[in-house]
Amino acid sequence: MANDANSGPQLQNHMDERVKSEQEKRLMTLDLAIGQGIADAEAGRIKPIGDVPARLTARYDDRS
Repeated sequence: MANDANSGPQLQNHMDERVKSEQEKRLMTLDLAIGQGIADAEAGRIKPIGDVPARLTARYDDRS
């Protein structure tokens, strides 16, 4: 029974570490995506935002 009393805090600590690990993975993924976006912009691999609606309309209207 004494072990059961200690399992609550141990379980909570384990869950806290797991959540922290998942958050760190997500932040690392976000950092990589932002870095790739910056690299694309610096290399000129971007499209002006004003061109996007026309490109999407042309793409999806042709499928009808």
